[in-house]
Amino acid sequence: MYERARRNNALNILSIAALASALLIPMFSEAAPQCRDGILYDTANGQEIQVGTCANGQATASANNSLLRDGIFGCNASKYANIGTLTAVGGIYVPVNDAAVTINTGYLVYKECILDGVVTKISEAARTELAGNILRQLTTARQGRAMYVVNQEEELMSGADQIVLLGVDNANIGSMCPAFKNQVRSAVVRNYLMTRNAPTADLECTAPQSEETTWSSFYALADPANTPVGAYYLLENAIGDSISTYAYNQREQWGWGNGFYAVTDDVENPLAKKVQTPSYLVAQGAGQAVTSGFRCLEGADELSEVCAPMFSGLSTQVISSATGLTGLSQALNGIPSYISQMVGDASTAVRQEAVNAALNILVTSRQVEALYKQAKEGIVNILTNAINKLRGAEKACWDLIIEKVCVSKPGQDNRCPAVGGGTLHVRTSTEFSQAVIDAQIAPIATIAAEDLKKAEAAVKKIEELITAVTNTSSASGQRAALELLDQLVANGLLHTSSQAQNANKQFEDVTTSANQLVEDTLKAWGDSTDPNVGWCNVNNNSVLNMWKDRWKI
Repeated sequence: MYERARRNNALNILSIAALASALLIPMFSEAAPQCRDGILYDTANGQEIQVGTCANGQATASANNSLLRDGIFGCNASKYANIGTLTAVGGIYVPVNDAAVTINTGYLVYKECILDGVVTKISEAARTELAGNILRQLTTARQGRAMYVVNQEEELMSGADQIVLLGVDNANIGSMCPAFKNQVRSAVVRNYLMTRNAPTADLECTAPQSEETTWSSFYALADPANTPVGAYYLLENAIGDSISTYAYNQREQWGWGNGFYAVTDDVENPLAKKVQTPSYLVAQGAGQAVTSGFRCLEGADELSEVCAPMFSGLSTQVISSATGLTGLSQALNGIPSYISQMVGDASTAVRQEAVNAALNILVTSRQVEALYKQAKEGIVNILTNAINKLRGAEKACWDLIIEKVCVSKPGQDNRCPAVGGGTLHVRTSTEFSQAVIDAQIAPIATIAAEDLKKAEAAVKKIEELITAVTNTSSASGQRAALELLDQLVANGLLHTSSQAQNANKQFEDVTTSANQLVEDTLKAWGDSTDPNVGWCNVNNNSVLNMWKDRWKI
């Protein structure tokens, strides 16, 4: 069970990394920093600062323009910035200790304390952007008009206008008598416009003021289609029926969608349009978008989950603002629209959470690297002291030997009269100390010096990254710093606390070993009866004779 939980947590963190990769970097919209001579520079407040490295003119931190799964939002970062552990504590047989649970705490602490806050803000930013897009569409999606009823009469008239124009089109009245087709068409349109624009015009008296009539008039009216008046009424009635049907259908669709339009195809005839998305779903999407901020605030049970004020107050703005839903996407007097400000606040929150996560790693890493560097400096110093002691002891040995084999100190030509007669040409060297250094010290010193060099570079790089990450005046600088830190974490180029502890333990071991090495070496040089080992044993005549023979002229 615990192992399954560990795997699930790891997968959760990886999913966070994938989400961050998709959403975080677009929040940084400024131009990329400039690359010169392998150094990545960014301009902030008119000054250039170093924010990373680059190669072949490309910033190494921005090569993929995305965050890595094993970077600051992945499992690897757990090693650098949390108070949990990634190794079992105590014996595995202690009843209160379970290795799987103990090892998991390192991931859990980082997830709970760092990643949850980051993913919450990423999620909020995504929801804010989505809500903003939906609201923008709601106010402009019908060829610049809102997807909801703004003025019922005007919108019904607009549809009626389309029906009239289509009704008097040649395609619909082509069979009308050519002799009066154009006159009838003009009369129908003119009468529609009179009724539309002056609703009381149909009350005007049009009855003949004379009682004169002829039977021929009645016969002419027997077939309405054969007279201009009859054709006029036939066409007007047909168009009127279509307008009535349209108005009925439209009101019914508004009822289905609580005042919202359905998404339809692009057919010109309002009666022939086909629904692509029901108005019910449009209304549902609008309701979810408007109330998403309230639900976000309602569901928050941790400080990091509290939504930005403009997002959580979205529904209040819709209700209380004089411009309502339409005004959400409108700028006023140079002030960005509510939606733009809301999305901007969420983007800023994502950046801040990402920066906080980065600083958590960087500050901890700075302490760890300082401890690691201190331990490596100690090792280098101990080994340097050991080398100096060996070389100093070797020189002291030569002085003792020369004193024993020469009657007086050698002159400028390194010659001296030998004890017992003859002349010696003294030739000293560092061969004995160098042999010990090469065999016992150099391998460790070389590694320690390289580690120290890397630690010094890491400390410098961390300081630069901290400066770049906290430089809020440059979004591009922050982006480059985050990506560079992400690569350092993903590639394991920062030291962990356990590595710093191991380095300190190594420092203690090297201190003991180096002191013992020097002590044992000097003892062997001065006490061994074997001239090849105890070459400095001046109490051994064999040693003195050996140097006399070697230096004899």
